[in-house]
Amino acid sequence: MENSRSTGLSLNIYCLIKQTLVRYALFSFFLFSLLLLFLFQLYFSTGNVYASKLTAEQSKIQILKQQIKTELNELKSIETKISAAKAFKKSKIKGLIAIYSSMSPRKAAAILPHINKHLAVYILSSMNPKTASSIISHMNTKSAVFFTDSIAGK
Repeated sequence: MENSRSTGLSLNIYCLIKQTLVRYALFSFFLFSLLLLFLFQLYFSTGNVYASKLTAEQSKIQILKQQIKTELNELKSIETKISAAKAFKKSKIKGLIAIYSSMSPRKAAAILPHINKHLAVYILSSMNPKTASSIISHMNTKSAVFFTDSIAGK
């Protein structure tokens, strides 16, 4: 009887240990599951933060690209206007060259020293050399030296 009693006692201890281990295993599984859920939530929320930051950065890039395109179009428009203004100015200066070339050298020599010096040098340097030399020969010495040096690039 004592043998059956010790067998019953060891069976009871075995059952208690088994129940405790099962409970511990279930509790451990429950804690592990909670930990996994927490980690997944953390991972995906962090991923969402990065995804939203990436989307925001992509939006900023698109806005900047559009601003660059707009500014580039404005620059092209300004460049076209500048080219047109330069062409207009060049045609006006060509007209002045023709006017001063057709004047008598004495009258042109009297006027050129009194206009904008850069413009006068350009007009004289763009003329036929024979016409320019005739005009310079009718200038006073100081003006003739100035225009000769300027045309020579000194």
